[in-house]
Amino acid sequence: MSTATRGNRETPTTAAPEDVRVGQTLQALMYKEELTIEGFLIRRKITHDELANGIVLPNKRCVTRSYISQICSGRKHLNNDMLYAIARYLGVNPIAIKLPDMDRELVAA
Repeated sequence: MSTATRGNRETPTTAAPEDVRVGQTLQALMYKEELTIEGFLIRRKITHDELANGIVLPNKRCVTRSYISQICSGRKHLNNDMLYAIARYLGVNPIAIKLPDMDRELVAA
C-alpha cells in the first residue's frame, strides 16, 4: 500500500546564508536622518511598511511590508530590481547592501 502525499509541499526550513547576511546588512542600513520641529537632527529607524511604500520598481509593481520583512529576515532572495529600488530609496550604493565589505574597500581607495 502506498501513502498519498497530496497537499504536502517541501519547503526549505533554513534560509540561504547569503540571503540572511544581505537581510542583516539591509536592516543595519534602514535609518533616515530627519530634522525635528525644534531644529534637531535625529536618526530614526525606517519601518518595513515605510520602505515598502517608498520604493518604486521599474515595472510599477507593488511591494508589501511582508515581502520587505521576508527579505530582511533572509527568507526571500533580494533580486536586482528590488536591490536598486531599495538602494535608491535609502540613498546608498547597491554594493553597500549586497557586498558591504567590497563597498568599504572602494571607499578606502
